[in-house]
Amino acid sequence: MKERIAMYLRLSLEDVDKRSNSLKEESNSIVAQRSLIDSYLSQDTQLCSLPRMEFCDDGFSGTNFQRPDFTRMIECAKHGEISCIVVKDLSRFGRDYLEVGDYLEHIFPFLGIRFISINDHYDSLQHEGKTIGMDVAFKNLVYDYYSKDLSKKVKSAMSMKQREAKYVNTAPYGYVVDPADKHHLIIEPNTAVVVRRIFMDVIAGKSCTQIAKELNAENIPTPAQQKSVVRKTFQSKAQWTHWKVLKLIENIKYTGTMVNHTRESRFIRDKSQCRLPPEEWFIRENAHEAIVTRDEYQQAQEAIPHRKKSVRVSHDQSDRVYSCAHCGGKLEKANGTVFACPAHRYHKASMCANVRWRKADLESIIFEALKRQIRIVRLEATTKQSDSLSSDNDLEKKLSLLNMRYSSCDREKIALYESYREGVLNKDEYLLQKNAVVKHQTMLKVQIEDCEADIQKKHNIASVDEKRRQMLRPMDNLTDAKLKTCLYDAVERVIIYDTESIEIVWKFDRIEESVNKNTEISK
Repeated sequence: MKERIAMYLRLSLEDVDKRSNSLKEESNSIVAQRSLIDSYLSQDTQLCSLPRMEFCDDGFSGTNFQRPDFTRMIECAKHGEISCIVVKDLSRFGRDYLEVGDYLEHIFPFLGIRFISINDHYDSLQHEGKTIGMDVAFKNLVYDYYSKDLSKKVKSAMSMKQREAKYVNTAPYGYVVDPADKHHLIIEPNTAVVVRRIFMDVIAGKSCTQIAKELNAENIPTPAQQKSVVRKTFQSKAQWTHWKVLKLIENIKYTGTMVNHTRESRFIRDKSQCRLPPEEWFIRENAHEAIVTRDEYQQAQEAIPHRKKSVRVSHDQSDRVYSCAHCGGKLEKANGTVFACPAHRYHKASMCANVRWRKADLESIIFEALKRQIRIVRLEATTKQSDSLSSDNDLEKKLSLLNMRYSSCDREKIALYESYREGVLNKDEYLLQKNAVVKHQTMLKVQIEDCEADIQKKHNIASVDEKRRQMLRPMDNLTDAKLKTCLYDAVERVIIYDTESIEIVWKFDRIEESVNKNTEISK
């Protein structure tokens, strides 16, 4: 493991006063967090000289642990690239009581990561082998409660704005937010032309697929690409597809009608939303300027129903694990039997054209791979444990011997100094022999660190193997018929490369992801 410090900084949208666009608390700014952490590290004699890496998530909620730089930091920790994580306080790290506690109590100790929260006066080095202090746990709980309370208030305020037919979500393609009123939409001329063109093409009899091909050929930005330009974020590689065109045609907001409250979370902070029945929607006509008339909208709807019914495919939850290796998109199931990437229909030269597999063949391969995993686990249970113990004993003996030799060098340096003081050695002889001992001791230190790293690595692998065994053990004695029913319980995702190659990513918990078991299989 590299001796390197990770400085984690986070600024949430909830830390910003939306009316003034300024920070509610200046101390929470990224600059303030960075300054505080730098000052703390500079005053710590053990940490001040270590190299630092900065990870910063600006505009991400503390309840969301899928933040880009947070995820990158955890991956660095898993690969031994950092040894210590420092934050301003626990709320910057996260605001989910159970999630934060899991990292502090289990994940970081498992990975050998030191964790410091400055304002909470928490240093895991001082709590090694103990549970976190009551004060830290209480603060963690308070942050979690604050976040839930804030979510409840935000949801209530959002509902009020929706009832008033105000804009509260992402502006539809063809519109932008009114600078004079953030809850009102105005037409964006460049994209509004595209929207009207699509409606007119559908009314004229063109298919959604034909329209998508024409838009791609003319390099007209998709809604996702337009958002990237407006927000000055990364340029999306998205392309127009049948479904993007169809979704645009079905959006009644282009008639000037505002429709809100079509989906709702079942409970506070639930990321998944369920669609509400139309009678519960909040609808107001003439809420903003229309791009198409109500008659034109209706004509477009009447022009597409027969296509919509014939092309639309359904996905059960298990089908969502299949994705294209080239574009990253989910595969589409045609006729309920064949998975294929739909992207090739819109770009003739796309590599996605080779991404095509029968569902039965995919499940057969995954099934055999799963049985192989179970057999491996069964074999490891009988053979690997004794081999591992023997290997661990050898490494421990080696480490003990290296430490003895290192200590012997200290005694040798003392003996040389005594010989110098008594006149047995002159100054040049003393320095020459001392430097030789110091050089040897430095070499021993490197060997000790390598040996300790090997021991830690073996312990990590052993722990991961045990986790894998725990996950697959319930499937060990199942019949083939019953094993097939829980096939997708063991699969995180299946990446399709072409008509011959796939990659299976097995599903493990957060700790096990450090050594993900990826298996490439040929047809």
